Amino acid sequence: MTFMKPINDWNFPIKMMPTPNAVTGEPVPNSVQVIRTDTDEVMGVHGSKYKLVSHSSAFESVFDAAKASNISSDFVTDIQVYEGGRKLKAKITWPDLTVEPQVGDTINYEVIVINSLDGTWPFSQRSQGNRLWCKNGCTTADISAYSKYKHTASINVEGSAIKITNGLSAFKEQKNVWQSYMGVKVSNDQAESFFKKHLCKMHTRQANTIKTNERQLENLLGLWGDERGHLGPNKWALYNTLTHWATHTQDMRSPHTASHNREAIITNAMRSSTWKELA
Repeated sequence: MTFMKPINDWNFPIKMMPTPNAVTGEPVPNSVQVIRTDTDEVMGVHGSKYKLVSHSSAFESVFDAAKASNISSDFVTDIQVYEGGRKLKAKITWPDLTVEPQVGDTINYEVIVINSLDGTWPFSQRSQGNRLWCKNGCTTADISAYSKYKHTASINVEGSAIKITNGLSAFKEQKNVWQSYMGVKVSNDQAESFFKKHLCKMHTRQANTIKTNERQLENLLGLWGDERGHLGPNKWALYNTLTHWATHTQDMRSPHTASHNREAIITNAMRSSTWKELA
């Protein structure tokens, strides 16, 4: 097991302090701020019920759980921080825990840890697959492999070992689901309709009016064409279109935010009746 990022990128000192009034300097009632003490930067401003969960405690609780789960001692970590340390996304990947839905298409098991100090991302842990040949994160709609906690007094970052073990079981079972996708034919019209309904909605200023993001639709149809050409016109190709769209955000203004938001959109789309009816 190895760390791929220097520890000081994410394990920096922080503390909570009362939020001062910008004019008087007096504490603002029911308001606290998170200060990064090595740079004196304000990481976030929150209500009085906010519970501080540092990146180190968020990640290390899951890292320790990975060791305690005893599913395999062969795992690698990759930790990324964004926006001066305000956000963290870490991956724990097990190279020896794999499934192969079809010959040559290997997917290994990984756990994603998310945390933020500015309140934009809740602390969360989810299990998923990582498709090796294209580095697509295989998002799953299975809630048994996902935990999310707001930064309040009710947050609990302990007990993740059971979640990791359960997530591995769900991951292994997912092989059969992915294989079933290969046998479900999806037409171009069905794919386009799915994109419009779940991934390309644009809310307008007019009440109850929704338009289609044509640029987004064009991009998704291009990805669908590529995946369909490689995997066939089936639900597996549609699924990989979704995961490619979520994973490859390097040209976006804020890639980490775009990926985070897109993964949430995909999860909701895969829980929809539209997705289930493609069978």
